[in-house]
Amino acid sequence: MQSKTSLVKREIIKTIFRSVGWVSIVYFLGLFFAIPLDIIMNSSEEQRKFLDIDNLFQYNFQLQFIFNISVPVILSVFLFRYTQVKQYSDLMHSLPIKRGSIFHQYALTGIMLLILPVLLIAFVVLLLYQPMNLQEFYSMGEIFNWVGITLLFNIVIYLAGVTVGMMTGLSAVQGALTYIFLLLPVGLIILVSINLPFYLFGYPGQYYMASKFEKFSPLIALTQMNMRTPSPIEAVTYLILILSLYFLGLQIYKRRRMESVSHALVFPITKPIFKYSVTFCTMLLGGGYFGEMRSGMSWLIAGYLFGALIGYAAAEMVLQKSWRVTIHVKGLMAYTALMAALFILFQFDFTQYEKSIPRGNEIERVHFSESFYLYSDIDHEEPLYLKEYENIDLVRRFHETIVKDENRLAQIPGRDSVFIVYELKNGEKLVRDYRINKKEYQPFLKLIYESDEYKKATNEIYQVSADDTTKITITPTGPVTKRAVITNDKDLKEAVEILTEEVDSASYEKLQGSDEPYAYIEIFYNDSNKAYMPWYPSYTRFEEWLEEKSLLNEARVNGNDISYALAAKAKDIDINFAAGYSYEEVFEEMRDSKSAVKLTDKEQIESSLKNADGYIDGDYIIVFYFDEQRTIDIKSFTEKTVPAFIKERLQ
Repeated sequence: MQSKTSLVKREIIKTIFRSVGWVSIVYFLGLFFAIPLDIIMNSSEEQRKFLDIDNLFQYNFQLQFIFNISVPVILSVFLFRYTQVKQYSDLMHSLPIKRGSIFHQYALTGIMLLILPVLLIAFVVLLLYQPMNLQEFYSMGEIFNWVGITLLFNIVIYLAGVTVGMMTGLSAVQGALTYIFLLLPVGLIILVSINLPFYLFGYPGQYYMASKFEKFSPLIALTQMNMRTPSPIEAVTYLILILSLYFLGLQIYKRRRMESVSHALVFPITKPIFKYSVTFCTMLLGGGYFGEMRSGMSWLIAGYLFGALIGYAAAEMVLQKSWRVTIHVKGLMAYTALMAALFILFQFDFTQYEKSIPRGNEIERVHFSESFYLYSDIDHEEPLYLKEYENIDLVRRFHETIVKDENRLAQIPGRDSVFIVYELKNGEKLVRDYRINKKEYQPFLKLIYESDEYKKATNEIYQVSADDTTKITITPTGPVTKRAVITNDKDLKEAVEILTEEVDSASYEKLQGSDEPYAYIEIFYNDSNKAYMPWYPSYTRFEEWLEEKSLLNEARVNGNDISYALAAKAKDIDINFAAGYSYEEVFEEMRDSKSAVKLTDKEQIESSLKNADGYIDGDYIIVFYFDEQRTIDIKSFTEKTVPAFIKERLQ
């Protein structure tokens, strides 16, 4: 004869399936629509030609992602709804079952409801694997890989929802707090990275924001699953997190008071934590926004005050469940005093962060570039490094000079970026990012940029062997469809040698000038390798060689490609270039302007092309009209570079 307890447990399971079983069914139907149905619909030979599938996540990934982040949270909310409705809570806790047993029954049943749809979809895909010839796209192991990854993330998100649900008595708050909890580490990293550059000179905020912080949030990590799989360390971390969340949820549930239903937070200690956490985050958000939009310490402080007040009021509304909130002045004043103390402390660099520069004998190698993207971009197999002592010492002395100029640069930041990463012999890194005006530091930059090591590290032409080159294509910059192609062995060898010499002899002034490249060169070598490089106007020897080979006309834009040009003084054009503009607006304004002149002489157009600057911030504006594509290009001249025939006509 069955005991009363076992009968009750069986009835609880029936109740669970009747109340939340629909969530599992909807999840199955969603996954079926996303994967097996898509496989069947693209089964014809014609459709399969256009498929680029490596794993199951690439079938309607956006739809899978939506289901994978929403279904576990919805399930956790509806499953433990009984903890948030008084009558239901009283009924469940009056049954002859221990709280721990109730929690296990509900939590484990929820996990089973998440597992079943995924296993059924995997079974359907396995049935289709041979008939649909899916082995052409991925191995059978990818199916089991999909099952494991999907379940891993689903259970982490589900148990996060369960654990959060044990601390609140409102379903809406449970759902919102679950996502906040899962995104909190990433959110804090971003908010802190936005604000610290205001206090720490050289702090590389964008670098840390662009780093691979998906490992700090399963929601962010899940967005990458169509392109990568979790590493063994990540998988183990998530498994530990699953066990920790389950145990934590159980302990909180055992200590939860039954009368706390319908309360936003059921434990008194969590209320001030929630209130001041929200206040702190919105304070950082407000300060970061005002600090970026309006430079100046006064705007930064105003942003902090405005953000803190909004966050404090919003948190009180949630806790008091009313927009008519009572402000606890004493607590707010204590928080304000603490933040003011931190603000003052940050004005003093106690850790010597800003002045920290490693000694030369501590440095293994150094990365020196204009952007953190060149160091952290996954498309680069190996970032630029300088390893020679002379160059490392140059970077260090340049860095020391920037630190000495801190007060001036902090008040008036330049428009150029300098990104430095010291990789030390002990395995640590020191990363800094500065905004400067390069012209002020030209002596240092010239020595670094003109060094053989820097040039070889930043120019792909040095990777190319002239004897192994199979083809060179030269694609002009501008709205034209032509291009030059070199395939003759002798010409290929000569071209590579000349281009290498051009880069060798290029000065810092030419490399950092405002000249727009004539074209972009693609060099094919060793059958499957490619090298890219720009062709700058300063590469005059290469230009002469192209003319000798009758390739110059196809290799760059010239006067014959342009129907006509319009030139005018920038001050006579009724366009606010600082506020933004479109090429069409400038073209129409100049076409209708009486102060603009029209150029049709091909030699004059050619001369204008060679002297024009790619930046539209000069004293004269020129618009080139390309009849072939019916498009326009806009450039500018300074008083020094404007051709005499234009200047004379615009007097």
